[in-house]
Amino acid sequence: MPSASWGGAGVVPEDTFVAAPSESTTPSAAAGISSAAASLSANEAATIGGLSESQLQRGFWLLAITTFAMNIAMNVSQTIQPNFFRDVIGMDGAQNGYLIAIREIPGFLLIFVAAFMLRLGMARAAAVSLLIAGIGFALFAQSNSFLALVIPTLVSSVGYHSWMQLQPALGLSLAKRGAEGTTLGRLSSIGFAGSMIALGTVLAVLLWIEHHYGTLKGHQDNALRAFFVVGGIAAVIGAYGIIKFPMSSDDREMARSAPKITWRKEYRLYYWLAFLDGSRMQIYFAFAPFVLVEEFNVTATVLTTLLIIVALINWRMGRVIGQMVDRFGEQRVLTVGYALHGVTFLGFALSNNVWLLYGFYILYNFLFLFSVGTTTYLRKISRREDLAPSLAMGVSLSHVTAIVVPIVGSALWDRLGYQFPFLFGTVFVVLSLIATQKINASKAEHAAMHV
Repeated sequence: MPSASWGGAGVVPEDTFVAAPSESTTPSAAAGISSAAASLSANEAATIGGLSESQLQRGFWLLAITTFAMNIAMNVSQTIQPNFFRDVIGMDGAQNGYLIAIREIPGFLLIFVAAFMLRLGMARAAAVSLLIAGIGFALFAQSNSFLALVIPTLVSSVGYHSWMQLQPALGLSLAKRGAEGTTLGRLSSIGFAGSMIALGTVLAVLLWIEHHYGTLKGHQDNALRAFFVVGGIAAVIGAYGIIKFPMSSDDREMARSAPKITWRKEYRLYYWLAFLDGSRMQIYFAFAPFVLVEEFNVTATVLTTLLIIVALINWRMGRVIGQMVDRFGEQRVLTVGYALHGVTFLGFALSNNVWLLYGFYILYNFLFLFSVGTTTYLRKISRREDLAPSLAMGVSLSHVTAIVVPIVGSALWDRLGYQFPFLFGTVFVVLSLIATQKINASKAEHAAMHV
């Protein structure tokens, strides 16, 4: 599932780490990267992972630029998909649920993909992932039927699902202890700057088409196909950047010797949270955009405008949410986040006011920022060599229900109405709230084991 986050997307990526970025917020992605890189102190940098200060600065630049490029790729593709699927391909909401189920198969199998990819090292594995994603995005441009969408859906899914667990792992390799949330939040903000550029470009082109022809229907086909190609190119640019990510000799040795598939009893709460998060997100990704498009006739320009608002909010708030995780702890922040998730699901189920649905749509996309708490929780309880494969295991577990949940949701939509998939989704939200209350006890238990 994407997390432009996703932030993608998203989801979800030593005793001394790079210092967190300064408190100032910069007006552009480049300035944000520069500020964060400049905050590295010489004393800390000399001891982080065996890399020099200049290597650490270069690593942050490369990861930030790659995150920026991949957010462009994913947002261009995923923003136009609802309208491309409905207006060009002719799909309905139920068919979209089935396509989502197909899309999530690679996510379920990610642990096995990661077992192979991580032998290359995290940076090279990320480069391969982005290259695969770029090819998949570009292939959408050639699709003319529901069946023709299957191959690009699967190819792009392999790529961006792999990136989802490698990006936070690379980011945490540059994070000072106690500032993990801040570092990931900064990277998230930079990624959302890329999202704003992607979404703004899509909106400008669609507005021009609508102004020139008086309507989008029948005239947006070529533009939407071109955007898929643009997304593919952006992903390939990101692949070129991240392959130069610096790795110390210690990191290379760890890549050769680290477990490729990790399943440990002490990580069971993280696994459970990942499973519940994935089940909830399947409902949202499969049905929320289609509710707006199919039931309320929301156009591509309006949907893109909403996502631009989300990107602007998340660009400014990514670091803030990360700092809240560092200050107040994962349990408190995730509790607030899951409670608000419940509000959005009930809102989609119970409200017939399109303006309220706009607000719930914006709120839910903002809440993706809170997932940083799950990632930092794993970082605090896991062994260093377990981090990347454990994140991959989390992504795989989040897709255990990837096929069943969208199909159940589609059946509920067909028989009872679009409201019922969201009522079904509130079950996962409640279970997440219950599980979250055990985070502090889990961290204390882990700390006691390693005294």
